[in-house]
Amino acid sequence: MDNTVEAENEVDLNRSMKGCGNVVTVSGQKYAVGLMWQPIQNIDDPLPEIRETMEGETDADLYCLRQTTVAQYGIGKSILGHKDGMPSLAASVAAALLQYESFCAVFKVKEGWWFVAARNSLILAEEDVLFATESEAQRAYSSMMAVPDWDACIVPADWNIEGTQQMDLADLVAKGRKVRLQEINVLRRTKFLLFIAVVVILTLGAIIWSLTGLWKSVFPKTSIQSAQKPQVIQPVAPTPEKPKPWEKMVSTKGLIDKCLANVYQVKSISFPGWNIGIISCTKEGLSTTWTKDGGSGLLSWMKFGIDEYQFTDFSVSLTSDSTATGFLAFSGIPVVASLPLLNMQQLNDDLNEINQTTKLNLQYAQEVLLDPPNRSDGSRPANQKSYNYFSFVATSDYTPLEWMKFFEKFSGFELLKIEYNPSDDTTNKWRYEGRIYAK
Repeated sequence: MDNTVEAENEVDLNRSMKGCGNVVTVSGQKYAVGLMWQPIQNIDDPLPEIRETMEGETDADLYCLRQTTVAQYGIGKSILGHKDGMPSLAASVAAALLQYESFCAVFKVKEGWWFVAARNSLILAEEDVLFATESEAQRAYSSMMAVPDWDACIVPADWNIEGTQQMDLADLVAKGRKVRLQEINVLRRTKFLLFIAVVVILTLGAIIWSLTGLWKSVFPKTSIQSAQKPQVIQPVAPTPEKPKPWEKMVSTKGLIDKCLANVYQVKSISFPGWNIGIISCTKEGLSTTWTKDGGSGLLSWMKFGIDEYQFTDFSVSLTSDSTATGFLAFSGIPVVASLPLLNMQQLNDDLNEINQTTKLNLQYAQEVLLDPPNRSDGSRPANQKSYNYFSFVATSDYTPLEWMKFFEKFSGFELLKIEYNPSDDTTNKWRYEGRIYAK
């Protein structure tokens, strides 16, 4: 990144948020603007640095987390009209414009003129601003044009600026993922409670020490007992906390890459007189079956085909005179963590909106994961935890790569299974199963 852009990203955290307002309405939905954006240094555990930044910013009590090709967070304030669960307009637009690493945009909204800019896929620190007048927005846009090499410049058409384009804000937010603000008060409340606990412990210790001294003065020892050998108590190692389900999930992109790299190769395996069935991909591997076609298809042909077509690590075995199975174990798929950002109601609203505005035809239902599961008699283990999520199933003619935009829309998303139907009699050849965990 050049020096000019680095200078733009340096922000004084004690400075008030600029602009004429901090909430705008798009298609009946209220969005937060005027957030203070910062890149995340530790993507594995971002909350400590978010907390540290907010403690240095007066009245900051809300934050949102962007996790796309890059990771960053935005800081909001309730006193400015921001609310828990309110989506960020800048994050939604940036998600919809993900194909542009750097963009500068101005949109006319009911409340004024909203200006936003992103560089190297990061929303610039203080360039998420609502201006009261068009002239202020034009000055902000002109100042930003001093920085070269923008992938997209988006302004109203009546500005008549060469090399720019106009886009509909409502269309962009409908396509982009909703990243919502969350309260940070719980973090500060925890620190306060810890402080109180420390004070209480120190106070009790002082009282016990005083009483011990009083006891010794009233009842002095008359004899000295021989010292006893101290008993050695072996420390008990704490049981490590079991990771939450979204902290160790198979990478969606990794599973898709493995599946696509092998599914068409398996489809090409042909045994005369034998029909291939559904090809399934899970985190364990790829599997399929072949069924003998009526009276045709000699068993010897299948045995010959196994030797002829078998490729590295792919095993085919006969399960009967009329069926055979194939399996390819997957290895090397990355394990990732994806922190859920939405509650069940927010997930339901987003999934319902997707079904109404697209032709994806998702089937989804609210479910609960119990870990560990109930015992055989139905009783619950003492250490059982429950996690709410939406299960979903979709059958489509879109390939897994075309579905990636949907999969990446949700944090806490887990892809469980991909199925491919090689039959020429079906158009919807792909089927997907997955989960979206709630916070």
